[in-house]
Amino acid sequence: MVLDPLSILGWNFAGDESMQDIRKRALFLHVSLPGQVNGAEDLPRDFIFPSMEAIGLNLITVMDHLRIKQVVGLGDGAGANIILRFAMNHPSRVHGVLAINTEGVISSGYKEMFMDILSPRTVRPEEELNTKNVSKYCEAYKKRSEILSKLKRRMKVDVLLLAGVSSTSVGDTEAMHKEITPGLCSIIKLEEVDDPLVEAPEKVAEALI
Repeated sequence: MVLDPLSILGWNFAGDESMQDIRKRALFLHVSLPGQVNGAEDLPRDFIFPSMEAIGLNLITVMDHLRIKQVVGLGDGAGANIILRFAMNHPSRVHGVLAINTEGVISSGYKEMFMDILSPRTVRPEEELNTKNVSKYCEAYKKRSEILSKLKRRMKVDVLLLAGVSSTSVGDTEAMHKEITPGLCSIIKLEEVDDPLVEAPEKVAEALI
C-alpha cells in the first residue's frame, strides 16, 4: 500500500508506464485533502484548514476506516512533509517512506507550491482546481511547524529522501538526511532534474522497488 497525501501529481505518476510492475504488486491509496479535488466547491468561509501536523496525525483514521494495517508512504513537496509527520506519529503503521523534494524549514516554499499545484504540468486542460481552496491549503503549509529538529528523536522507520539537484528543496533534503539516525535514511539526488515525478518518473519507480 502506498499512502500519497498529494493526489494530483501522485495520481499521474502512479499511472506512468514506469510504474507498471509496481501497480501489479501494490494498491495505491490517494488521500485528497479538503477542497483539493477537481471541480470542488468553495470551502466554507469560516473553514479552518487543518495544520500539516494535524493532517500527519489524523491520516491514521483513513487507514483505520479502510482496515489497512501498514503502508509505504509516498509524498512529493507538501505531501512529503505530511507523510514524514505521519511516519513519526504512527511508526508501527508504516513500512517506510519515500519523500520527494520535501522541506523541513518553516515558512519556505509556499508560493512555489501554490504555482506548482496550478501549473499546466500538474493540471490537465479538462481539469480545474478551486484556487480559493488551494490558497487555504498553501496558507496552512506556510504556517507549518518545522520538523528538522524532531527527525533524530522521532523517526523510527526507513526513509528514502529523493530530490532533484535543480530543485530549491535539495538543501533541506540534505539537512534532513543528516538529522535522521544513520542506517534509517538514504538519499538520492538526481542531476539536472527539478521535479523528479515529472522529469524522471522511472528513477522514482526504481527507488520504490
